[in-house]
Amino acid sequence: MASRSFFQEEDFLCPVCFDIFRDPVVLPCSHSACKTCMEEYWKHKDDRECPVCRKRSSMPSPAVSLTLKRLCEGFLQERSSRDAEPGSERLCGQHKEKLKLFCLEDEQPVCLVCRDSRRHTGHKFCPIDEVIQDQQERVKAELEPLKEKLRLYTEAKLTCGQTEKYIMTQAAETHKEIKKEFQHLHQLLVKEEEARINVLMEEEKEKTRMVKEKTKEISKIISTLSDKIQAVEENLKGDHVTFLQRYKAILHKARAQDTVPDPQLASGALIEVAKHLGNLQFRVWEKMQGDMKYYSVTLDPNTAHPDVLVYPDMVTFRARNSGEREEMETPVPDTPERFNLYEGILCSEGFDSGTHTWDVEVRNEYLQRYGYSSDWALGVVEESVSRKGMMEKGGWRLEQHGGVYTVRSVPEPPITLSLKLRQEPLRIRVTLDWDGGTLTFSDPHYKEHLHTFTHTFTEKVFPYLSNGCKTFTLRILPVKVHVAAEQPS
Repeated sequence: MASRSFFQEEDFLCPVCFDIFRDPVVLPCSHSACKTCMEEYWKHKDDRECPVCRKRSSMPSPAVSLTLKRLCEGFLQERSSRDAEPGSERLCGQHKEKLKLFCLEDEQPVCLVCRDSRRHTGHKFCPIDEVIQDQQERVKAELEPLKEKLRLYTEAKLTCGQTEKYIMTQAAETHKEIKKEFQHLHQLLVKEEEARINVLMEEEKEKTRMVKEKTKEISKIISTLSDKIQAVEENLKGDHVTFLQRYKAILHKARAQDTVPDPQLASGALIEVAKHLGNLQFRVWEKMQGDMKYYSVTLDPNTAHPDVLVYPDMVTFRARNSGEREEMETPVPDTPERFNLYEGILCSEGFDSGTHTWDVEVRNEYLQRYGYSSDWALGVVEESVSRKGMMEKGGWRLEQHGGVYTVRSVPEPPITLSLKLRQEPLRIRVTLDWDGGTLTFSDPHYKEHLHTFTHTFTEKVFPYLSNGCKTFTLRILPVKVHVAAEQPS
């Protein structure tokens, strides 16, 4: 076949993909390339130029060269059949001799005649068998990083699949909790609406009763006055002598209305509409504050260690037990923001200025009554802190392990101090003064200062919490909210 006698693989290599031509096209400059490679190459160029000599091509869409395509197909077919023959040996295309040597300078197999030719004068040669083993080992070594990359991408694909399922689970659970929260708010609003309407109806009933009583009283006075007027008017119609004889008595009757006060509705007779409607929304919200809680920081479940169970209120968490881990339908994806060592979690709020405070309940009544303790840690970490493995830098925390209290920091240099407390704290207050460069731990119940770190913060920090207990929870406590009204400027 022609490709066996006159052509080598280099003659059919595309200068773009460096593989055997597929649907080759020939440019006006006589260079060739795969049609798809050429089109893709031109997409990223301002001009249609040859990838070999950079000459511009006047052909917007070169046609496939059927002759070159058939030559490529013939070459591939001949190479495939030759390689498939058991014990077959490649022959030198020029001398038709067996290729037994490898030219180290030209890096290609040659025959004995090639070795003695002028082209290879002064070149060094090795037996093909020796070179094959060395080059195969080299290729295998070069292949290892590629295999490792393949493994990483395979794992990444698996993680993407898990993440997709986890997102669906997150969305479904969050949807359920949103509906639950709004149902609770709706119930509170309905209850408040009914209470306020009942108050309105009672006021309507009472004031209607008062008006009816007033109407009844006025009706009696009207009847009395009408009788007196009628009697006086009848005397006016009588004979003049009788009228004059009874003049003083008749005049007294006519003047009797002076003792009757003018009719007047009592003040406050109407519905106090302003009391019912004035600032209604605000007053309802103000009253509902007793049923609502505000937290200065809330947990971010996307940062939680896979063994951390975050409650729907986003302020309570603990470690999962073995049964809960087995019952998980969707594995927690190992995303970059998630911790994979210790049962740690961050809050969703980060701070890069100002002063911020949050309280954490670390010891509930049950633990206090029976003298138990759970292992936990509280503090802050920098946004750039390593989420995988040990924290190497950027963390400041107070820890409790087996009843022993320790403060640790992992900037340079690391600090570890044991603390002796007067009382086992029920809750810990964490106060961050980012601008002042301090992080303070205190016991607000027993009014005891525990420790203060001093550090010049240079990036955003996030509250960090850890709880290794599978039975008892750590809980961020709510804060009181005060509303102040002020005139707009």
